[in-house]
Amino acid sequence: MSLSLSYTFKRLVRSWRLFLALLLGIVLASTFFAGINVGADTAAKQALDQALSKVPVDFYGSSYSPLSSSNVTKIAAEISGVEGVVETEVISRVYGEVLSPTNFTFNLRLVGISNRSRVYQGWSGVPPSLEENKTFVLTDNPEGFPFEEGDVIQVNMSMPGYSYEPPDKAPLSFRINLTVEGFAKLDDRASAIVRGYYQSFIAGPFIAYGESLLLVSWEKTLARFLDAFYESSQPLSTTDILVYVDRNKLISVWDTAGSIQRLDVVKRNIDNKIGKYGMYTYSTLDFTLTMSSMSLSLMRLSFIVVSLPVFFVAWYMGSTVSDVSFNLRRREIGLLLTKGFSRGQLLRMFLSEAFLIGLLGGIVGIALSLALNPLFVRAVGGEFIGTPLVGIDTAILTVVFSVVITFLVVFRPARRASNLATVDALREYVYVEEVKPYKRLWPWVAFILGAYKMVIFILGVNLLAEVGELAMAGGNFLLVILAGMWAFFDFFVLTYIGPVLFFWGFTKIFIRGSLKFQEVTARAAKFLGDLGVLATRNVQRNPARAASIAFLIALIIGYGIQITGILASDQDYNIRTVYANVGADLNVALPSPYNVSAIMNLVNTIHSNVSGVASTALEYSFYGTSSFGGLQLTAVNTNDWLNTAYYEDSWFSGRDVKAAFQSLSSNNHTIILDRGIAETYYLKIGAMINDVSFDYGFGGGKSSLDLTVVGFFGAKRPEGTFFGQIGTFLSRSYVSEGLFQELRAVVADVSSTRILVKLNSGTNGTAAANQIRDFIPFNVGTVYSVSEQLQEQQSSFMYVGVLNVQRLGVAFAIVATSVGTALVTLVSLKERQREASMMGVRGLSFKQLVIMLLTENLAVVTFAVLLGAVGGLIVVYGNAASFNSTTPSIIAKRLVFPPDALLTILAFFGLVFASTIVPVMLMARRYVSRLERVVRQV
Repeated sequence: MSLSLSYTFKRLVRSWRLFLALLLGIVLASTFFAGINVGADTAAKQALDQALSKVPVDFYGSSYSPLSSSNVTKIAAEISGVEGVVETEVISRVYGEVLSPTNFTFNLRLVGISNRSRVYQGWSGVPPSLEENKTFVLTDNPEGFPFEEGDVIQVNMSMPGYSYEPPDKAPLSFRINLTVEGFAKLDDRASAIVRGYYQSFIAGPFIAYGESLLLVSWEKTLARFLDAFYESSQPLSTTDILVYVDRNKLISVWDTAGSIQRLDVVKRNIDNKIGKYGMYTYSTLDFTLTMSSMSLSLMRLSFIVVSLPVFFVAWYMGSTVSDVSFNLRRREIGLLLTKGFSRGQLLRMFLSEAFLIGLLGGIVGIALSLALNPLFVRAVGGEFIGTPLVGIDTAILTVVFSVVITFLVVFRPARRASNLATVDALREYVYVEEVKPYKRLWPWVAFILGAYKMVIFILGVNLLAEVGELAMAGGNFLLVILAGMWAFFDFFVLTYIGPVLFFWGFTKIFIRGSLKFQEVTARAAKFLGDLGVLATRNVQRNPARAASIAFLIALIIGYGIQITGILASDQDYNIRTVYANVGADLNVALPSPYNVSAIMNLVNTIHSNVSGVASTALEYSFYGTSSFGGLQLTAVNTNDWLNTAYYEDSWFSGRDVKAAFQSLSSNNHTIILDRGIAETYYLKIGAMINDVSFDYGFGGGKSSLDLTVVGFFGAKRPEGTFFGQIGTFLSRSYVSEGLFQELRAVVADVSSTRILVKLNSGTNGTAAANQIRDFIPFNVGTVYSVSEQLQEQQSSFMYVGVLNVQRLGVAFAIVATSVGTALVTLVSLKERQREASMMGVRGLSFKQLVIMLLTENLAVVTFAVLLGAVGGLIVVYGNAASFNSTTPSIIAKRLVFPPDALLTILAFFGLVFASTIVPVMLMARRYVSRLERVVRQV
């Protein structure tokens, strides 16, 4: 073994070019493996940190039974001694009533925060010191709080709606006079703690309508009242003990299960401390960690899906290089056999080489993944946020993967080489095309299955949905079972491997198993004369390798276009969905009841005070009933709406959208009807909907009228009902604003209003939304912005992480194909070194040699690129069509390739062609230079 290992090192040094080729392939595979895992690890860490940042409290102990202030202080001290706990704080809330100067009674809550509360960390400006009987009012309290700074508030503490006093005992009264010291502006985290939303907050905590919050000192103001409640057994307050743990010590993204277990131990220890006081500990972290673990698993699954083509490329590339390497070492193997090496020693030597190459490839792959991940993500249109992270398990798995894949690509050629007969091995070189005979059955099976799936993609059929419809319609049970099994295979298996089978079967049948490709190549190369004939004969002589290279390139080109197209389609769909939900660049949702003057004043204020406003439109939503069922109606001013709202022509059917809205404006008793209702009752343009009733205003009014259908709005419903309720949104009918004015007395009290705002191109939507919020009173309206919703979506590390994993898959796949094609071309030309030299001796110039080699190689590459491009486009179209056929969403997915996606695809093509042209040029130059040196020496 020592002799084999020693010789291994010498051999690696002596034949470094061949081993470098194999090492490069292994490094590429291990870099991809590590890169995808690093991307997943980084995204998971960032997503978990982002989710944890929205959890303001780790644990909290709570009890609805009265507790004295001394007991609460003692409990908090005991919890602080639990291992893993770094801090505790006490917070109490008391319900109260206040009589305003206008003799109006309104509810509020006193919130007592401790002197060391984390609320102060989110207090805008310099946090004050809360003194006895002093209070700060939250700035986001409901509009109408009647007190100013310096006023004295008399608070009557009570629990509205509850009475725990015995019938023969009068209720106790707890009152306190508080001086308003100022107004507190808190960030989302601090506000969530104050309001008791410990689980999480997203864009900001929910504010209870009609309830104001006053902040007081727990120790100096509220504690004595807790003692009074405790002595009188009045549960008028709730007290929580907030617990903060050492997250860095207890939580690890690499071990979420262990993190949950460690946190559970802390929770149990806290329970042991507080259980005797009637308190129970609640964890706010378990749900976040569980969801993080599930998301990481989904990313790993996505990793497996995007990895398979690249792993195949690495395996094929390594196998080809190994085959050529051992074939070129035949003489060396024969000499070793004559010197007494056993076949077992030879095999161990070859496997030792594989181990060293795999080990080195894994280490280099880890280093390269950290450096290349951000570059590759940006290269394909993404944005890598943060610093790449690699876990210990990822590092170990990468090295193991690298060694294993090296053994897989080396073992079979090594075993075949070690079993060579000594006489055969002593022959310096024998060209080996392929040992196994060609079999026609499996390529045809693969081609038929793949072609079937391609047809399904083109038709946009979702067999799983169709079988569901058949089952719900009560079809034959046996037929449903058989069809269901096939549909399951089609949806969950052929969706992923169908294109692979198609490419493999197509290239095997029409390149290796047929002369058609060679005949086409010969016709295309006729203009080259004898060089073209020579090139096509070389293609005919190597059909198996030509088929394999074509399959490899077609697979990865198709995969690259597929992922790029699906990403572009999904992003386009997400953006259009946000626009459809908001209705325009911005909207201001106003609650009922309808107030003409207030709404018009608000519209005028938006036009006057918000920069970048192009136009506005009003939408009034209300409800009507008819013999065809309920009607969700939206009344609009047709000209304003068409100029302001976001809509797509495909949403409207029956007639042109502008013509339909023109009919609304010319006749108040017309309707653009919900398409689902129209299709259910077979209604056509011009149909009359009789006796549409509106009878549920607070004034008790009632109205009934007839409406004429002038158009349809909404998505076409898929056949059957299996997917009938999925994705149904924006289901409505449009009427004119004039009709709404006719019905105002009846429906005003139950209608809602939206102000749609269209911005000029280039206007910052977030800034415009904030401007509107500044002058809209609280609880008067809610502002929704497209830019804010898109920004929130794109700021999610989990969302970005999944996209980056897919982008990395595309980038690595194309690089793998380019490098793989280059290496296969190089080693193939290395095999033909003697042949090329003989051609040079017979007078073939450098230019002629390059033309011949490029002709035979580019014919295969061009064919494969076209095949892959067509296949990739079919898959992208099929995914979009399948979604649209089963999801009655008004937003249809579409086949889109924005400029950045087209540039990415063109880069794919350029790299693949360059990986063929550059090696040919280099090897041809080397052959000619070597021949010239020999001639000069002679």
